[in-house]
This record gives sequence, structure tokens and C-alpha cells, in this order.
Amino acid sequence: MKPALHSFLAIFFVILSWGAFAPEVHAAPSPALWDDLLPHGDFPIEWWYMTGFLKTEKGRNLGFQATFFRMKNNEQSPGQQSARGPWAPREIFGFHGAVSDLDRKTFISTERERRGFGRSVATQDHPFSVSIGRNRLDHKDATAPTLALSFRVADQSFDLTFTPLSPPVWHAAHKKFFTGPRPIDYAYYYSYPLVKVEGTRTIVHRDGTVTHEHVRGQCWFDHEWMAQTLAPGQIGWIWLWAWNKENTRGVMLYQMLDRGGKLSPFHRATVMKRTNEGISVERTRDVSLDRGMRGGCLELGKIRFLVDHQIKIGVMPKLKDQLLKGAVSYWEGAAGINLGNKFLEEGKGYLEVTGLDKRMKGSGNMELCQSREKSP
Repeated sequence: MKPALHSFLAIFFVILSWGAFAPEVHAAPSPALWDDLLPHGDFPIEWWYMTGFLKTEKGRNLGFQATFFRMKNNEQSPGQQSARGPWAPREIFGFHGAVSDLDRKTFISTERERRGFGRSVATQDHPFSVSIGRNRLDHKDATAPTLALSFRVADQSFDLTFTPLSPPVWHAAHKKFFTGPRPIDYAYYYSYPLVKVEGTRTIVHRDGTVTHEHVRGQCWFDHEWMAQTLAPGQIGWIWLWAWNKENTRGVMLYQMLDRGGKLSPFHRATVMKRTNEGISVERTRDVSLDRGMRGGCLELGKIRFLVDHQIKIGVMPKLKDQLLKGAVSYWEGAAGINLGNKFLEEGKGYLEVTGLDKRMKGSGNMELCQSREKSP
């Protein structure tokens, strides 16, 4: 297959799935585990994903997303004998960036797709880096698992340093987990669920002046590489990470979506508790979306999940419109979280919805539905 650049974003979505296992305790971060950050060139699709919250030195509250995608361009299409042309790229890269100004109630985003070429668009192993023009992610300190991120969205650019405050969490005990009913539907997926962020935001104003300000906060870092995209009949997913105010209790969960906006049987969660020994991790298959789905449409202001029949997780987007519009449109943005029952504290997190399109109701509430063009 020789995918065009615009098709890259149409196939990078993959099912997130993992099994249920006994609780684990993850101790202090190990530099050796950071080697998993390196690109996995044998896999056709891979991403490095960061979402989080920042506070500026003036007290402004921001949400942000920065994602690097890598897609392998196969030598030849299935059933064809001719190799690709000499100018065809071996890899295609994508970058998505977004900033939610939670005080001004504004949202901006950007999208970049490039063929692999030299140092401007490429990955590197030692030290690790992935770059797409001015947008790049680098591992600069060989003695510590820290990362440097630089990215630009509209008139704003960020130079940030990421320092994990917790060890990595694999969403399957044996790392490899199947993502669908077929043997080829599998992926590897881990997260640094709690990362300290510090750096600078630069703004180029309309009058040509440039201002710099210090920012700090926290983020969630995902890294995933996979052998296959969505299984037949699936269109996307609902994905969420959340921590309470004290960052002592957290969760990551997802619910896959089938055609017509129907809930898929594929849904999982990882529940985390910070202890003196590290992070206690429990994985469960018992996840249900018990509020928010109506006639195949998702009402963003009414989402509630139930995990293990006891943990109620309410989701309220910080902004109604946090839709990334590009080759593929999907909703991803900052959200307030209520971790109910055992998790009584309010908190914050990031919500992602793929496979559904934006549609506004007359009441002003936002819902997402699958377009007619995507229906079977």
C-alpha cells in the first residue's frame, strides 16, 4: 500500500485494549524502561502523545495537546509485485497540537503531515528524538527520564521540559495486548501518568511584539505502537485520563465505538493509587458508559462511566468546542472530572472522542454523532 499524506490521519486510530490482572505496585522510575521510548520501526503505526494542564506566571489556566505520529510506508501493496517508486517516502509523520485557554474560553489547534526527510522530519534512537519541522520531542539527559518538547500552534509556541513523577504504567501485564477479535489486532501501550511540566510560552502579538512567560503544570504521556488499525465495524473510541486534585487517585479508560455510534464490547480501564511504595495499578474489563449516549450520539456534558460497579466517573468538558479540524476531525480537550463513590475528590483530565462528528443542539449543549456518510 502506498498511502497519500492525507490518508495518514485517516488510519492512525487504533483500538486501545488490555486484560484484567491482579493489582501491581510500580516502584521508582527505571532509566532502562525509558528505552521503550525509542521508535519501533517494525511496526507500521506509532505515536507519542502528551496532554495536560499549564498555569502561566500571570495565573492563566491552559490545557494542551502535542502528538507525534509515525506511519511506515510499505514497500509494495498487497497483491502487487512492483516495488514503490524511488521517491516514495519510507515513513510519513504527523503532528497535532492544540491549546485550550480555559479562562478566555478559546481553543486553537494545528496539524502537520510530512514525509520522512533528513533531520527536519525524522526519528532518532540515541539520543531519542522525533521532529516535524519546528515541532520536536527530545530525550536530552541520558541519566534521567526527562524530555524536551517544542511545538507551535497559531501565534503561540512552547518550550517545555517533562519530568516523570511516577513510573511508567503498562496497560497489559505482559505489555502486548490484543485490540480486537482478529489475531492481527494488537498493540503495545504504556503511559507515564503523572509528569511535571515546566517551561516557556511565547506569543507573537498582532502588532508584532513578542512576549515570553513561564508556565508550569502536569501532563499525561502516552506511547503506543501497533500492528493494525481499527477492526472491521469500528469507527473510533472514547478515551479518558483523570487524576483527583491531590494526584493520589487516577484512572485511564476507554470505550470503543462501532458503526452508527454504537458501544462496542471492547472497553477497559486502568485504576491507579499513589502510595509510599509507588503506584498501585489495577486493570479491569468492567467499564460501562451509563450516561451520555443517546440514539448513537454522545452528549459531552452528560458523560458518566461506571468502573467495577462502584467508581462513578463524571466528565464535564472545560470548553464546549475543543474539536481538532483537519484531514480527520476528532474531539479532544480539557475536562473537569468527578471521581465518585470511593473516589470522592473532584479532579481534572483529558477526554478524547474519535469517529464522531460535531453537531450542536439548539439548547447550546454539544453532542457528537456519526455522519451519514460514515454509516454502513
